[in-house]
Parts: sequence; C-alpha cells; structure tokens
Amino acid sequence: MDEKRKEKYLQTRYKRELERYLNRVVNFVQQGDFAKEAFDGFIERVESKLSQVERIPLYNDYFEKLEKFIEMVRGLKESEMESDEVRSRVLHEANQIRKSKRKKSYNRKELKQRIDDEF
Repeated sequence: MDEKRKEKYLQTRYKRELERYLNRVVNFVQQGDFAKEAFDGFIERVESKLSQVERIPLYNDYFEKLEKFIEMVRGLKESEMESDEVRSRVLHEANQIRKSKRKKSYNRKELKQRIDDEF
C-alpha cells in the first residue's frame, strides 16, 4: 500500500507542476511589455522548477497536451521568432488546452445530469 500511495503522491505533484508551468508562462506572456530575451530567461527559471519534479507518465489527454505545450515552449525559446509571434502562439495554445479541460468537465456534468433526469 505504501508504494501505491507514493506513486499517487508523485503523480499529483507532477500534474500540479505541469499546470503551474502553463499558468506561469501565460501570466508572463500577458504582462504589458513582452521581450523575447526576457521570455528566454524566464523559461529557463520555470524549467528548473519543473526539472525538480520527477516525470511520471500520465495517460490523460489534458496532461499529454500540457506536456506537448511545454515542448512547444522549449522550441519557441530556441527559435528565431519575433516577440509578437511567440506571444500569440503561446496564448493560442494555452487557450486551446484550457478549452479542452473545460469542455471535458462540462461533458461530464451534462452526462451526469442526463442520467439523474432519467431516474
């Protein structure tokens, strides 16, 4: 039982850190003046926090999208794109991820409501 509890703890910690990463990056990008150099430095700091957490395989569409988002941000850091392009790409991807999370929870509520109505 101890091993299972430890695994659950590590999963939760990793999931939380993925969501924090998304939120940190979006908050940074939404600040008034956005510069690519500052973005690169910020990503390195956020990466160091993420690297402190053990990576656990997650078999969930939402968290897989978050991992892809992190890979995309790493690619943007190394790219030669302009600040405005980086900003719009990050915000667009983050918005799509957040939409998918909201849609999934909405569908569950809708399904539960239908089941309750039938009884």
